[in-house]
Amino acid sequence: MIRRLALIGVLAGALTVAGCSSETDQDQSTTNSSAQPSSTEAWPPTVPAAPTEQSTPAPAAPSVDTSDPGELGRTVVETWFSYDTRTDTNRNDAPVRAADLGVLTGELDAQVRADVQIPVKASGEWAQWASQGATVTAVAVEVPNQGQANTATKYHGMYEVTSTVTDSSGTEIGTDVQYVAVVLTDNGDGWRVSSVTTL
Repeated sequence: MIRRLALIGVLAGALTVAGCSSETDQDQSTTNSSAQPSSTEAWPPTVPAAPTEQSTPAPAAPSVDTSDPGELGRTVVETWFSYDTRTDTNRNDAPVRAADLGVLTGELDAQVRADVQIPVKASGEWAQWASQGATVTAVAVEVPNQGQANTATKYHGMYEVTSTVTDSSGTEIGTDVQYVAVVLTDNGDGWRVSSVTTL
């Protein structure tokens, strides 16, 4: 009877030790499993980059002051009627330079750039100037506009334009005076030239 009780005690003790050992191994396994990050996770975490927006270039700003219509008209007229026969094909090149100032209305700008594409044979006065490598410099002075009424959005400018012709040696070979009417409009973004007319 005593041996049987002793044997039962030994077996119970062995089971208790085995149970403790099993629980300890399980705890260690759980601890080790939670301590190590998965090999498939990115570390540190990456954040998707925001898409880059493509910016639209802003239109080129006018290269001259557009707040004074009278002065703006004078600048355009002087550019429009000044030529260099050494580099210009014909008179149509000068209005393109005026358009490049960025102060013509869209309609006039398009007309000027279309006109320069039309072939023009150098003849008459232009051919004579070109044979001497001449330049023509225009100087404009604003004069009374014959009673045209100006408003806050429309301006009628009148200019007396004196053109001086100089040959390649710098010698003056001729002058000319003409009158030019200019209409300017302002739609809220500064004055723009809508027409240039020789009288």
